[in-house]
Amino acid sequence: MNEKPSRLGLFLTELKRRHVWRAVIAYGAVTFVLLQAGEIILPAFGAPEWGLRLLVVVTLLGFPVALALAWIYEVTPQGIRRTDDVTGGPYGQGRPGSLLPRLAFLGLTLVTAGAIGWWLMSSTMSPGGGGPDSFMAGQMAAAYEPGTPVRSVAVLPFENFSEDGQPDYFSAGMHEAVVLQLSQISALRVVSRTSVMQYADATKPLPRIARELGVEAIVEGSVLRADDRVRITVQLIHGPSDTHIWSQSYERDFNDIIALQGEVAKAIAAEIQAELTPEEETMLASGPPVDPEAQDAYMRGRFEQAKDTPEGFEGAIGHYREAVQMDSSFADAYTGLAGAQLLLTMSEPDSAPDAPPVEVHVAVERALALEPGSPEAQAVLAELNRQIVELSDSLREELIIVGIDADSLIGSSDDWAASFTEFGRQAQRVALARGARAHEVESADRQVAIARRLAVIGQSEEAEGMLREAIELDPSRSDAWDALEHLYVIRGDFEEVVELRRERVAAGEGDPEDRDALASLARAVADQGSVGYWEWRYRQLEEAERRGDELSQVDFAAAAVAIGRHDEALERLDRAFEGRDRRLATLGNDPVWDPIRGDPRFRDLMRRVRRVPVAPRMPDGN
Repeated sequence: MNEKPSRLGLFLTELKRRHVWRAVIAYGAVTFVLLQAGEIILPAFGAPEWGLRLLVVVTLLGFPVALALAWIYEVTPQGIRRTDDVTGGPYGQGRPGSLLPRLAFLGLTLVTAGAIGWWLMSSTMSPGGGGPDSFMAGQMAAAYEPGTPVRSVAVLPFENFSEDGQPDYFSAGMHEAVVLQLSQISALRVVSRTSVMQYADATKPLPRIARELGVEAIVEGSVLRADDRVRITVQLIHGPSDTHIWSQSYERDFNDIIALQGEVAKAIAAEIQAELTPEEETMLASGPPVDPEAQDAYMRGRFEQAKDTPEGFEGAIGHYREAVQMDSSFADAYTGLAGAQLLLTMSEPDSAPDAPPVEVHVAVERALALEPGSPEAQAVLAELNRQIVELSDSLREELIIVGIDADSLIGSSDDWAASFTEFGRQAQRVALARGARAHEVESADRQVAIARRLAVIGQSEEAEGMLREAIELDPSRSDAWDALEHLYVIRGDFEEVVELRRERVAAGEGDPEDRDALASLARAVADQGSVGYWEWRYRQLEEAERRGDELSQVDFAAAAVAIGRHDEALERLDRAFEGRDRRLATLGNDPVWDPIRGDPRFRDLMRRVRRVPVAPRMPDGN
């Protein structure tokens, strides 16, 4: 006697008879091909970021439909026909009118639709505006409105279309030059070259890249060099909406390359409504012509220097020397020569460093004589003086006599250089790789200062680690707690901010009033996200000011900007400048200042902050 099969067994047998499994495999294969093609084709045609998401949803919703059609119909040599029900089986399986298949497909459809709905809800809604991108996204308009000034931009690495296998050093050099030129505009926040290099070969949609970098606009470009002709094509795109704003191609002789770089930067500035100051107009204006071979050697040097290795610095020094020998009036080559030699000194194994070579002094002084307003040359000079002060005990004594704190002088120079120049950011990276400043310091004060500079150059994970170490060394360091909180705010991790505040209270840093404030912060973040945080933060700073607590005017100004009190923010920033608040170094890179970047008062403040602090010269005979 045959054992009666289970209902599930009967159902699986019927699926096989009706060739449903074959349909499942075919549908999966077609879906895979469609999604792969969509990931490549949709961004190429400027489709919005949700286009690929919509394709995923459509294919998932089509799955139960495909199963239902496969159950009802089958493909035969005579065409598509309805599948006959099986009757008269030994146990009546497949009886006409059986509810089991219908119920099974109904359940599958409901489960699929419910899962998709849950996914859509969770991916488009976030309680309280949390999530790592929410603060940045809240600062940017989702749709592009022509005529609206752009305050933040990222220049993606240029594509190299050069003929005859030209190496990447030329396209990389052009990209870096445009980034440096745009960085001189005080009304604009420009993401550093190091931060955008991760997108050199990325296929991510532009809105996602813009969100990750926290910018309103993206610049894409390509470079073609053929013999002595150079063609560069650039296009400007509104990141959040993936809207094309402007594009232009330029073709010049190679000996006009410096003028071309400035022309491209000025054209981009004009398109994003970034008003230039007279000083910025001068910096972006074409300088004296440069010998083409010297220019080529210089770009090779920049390519080697960007490797951040001792071998790269040595190679760069050789190329820079060639450049200044070919053209003794090439200011950027002198700056590169002095900078590469300082970086080589900093990258040497941990040992007592030697005084910077005399060639460094000669090169940087020559660079500043040829181009006094060069921020990169001024940053190299600041680093040179820092090394001199650290090495010279006699100079420290002379500074003390005249009332100058050498450590404060070094710190302010480092902050400025790391915030506003590419050389400064590279010097910070080299120092950290060597470990001379990151792991050999014992004071929490130095830990916090270094962590702040790490955050400025985009190394937030390293900064977080050092701030945690500083707090462990001294839990009473309010500046370490504040810096770590600001790091989470920029990331948009407001729930993490609440947790950090709880840790701060638990560490004994506060009193019962702080516990009440913590409860109000948690409610504000839960209800309003970033807006709730900033309003809470402003109220807390107001109360602290009324109590007479010592506060950073920069912190107060940041809260004022976030809640729309721009005039108050600018007044407080002026007070911070008068008090030489080192946190002014955040003006160049912190997105919190984007809403006021176009204000003439902010641009004037940036001009004043960018001036390198007066640094001592090496005494005669030292």
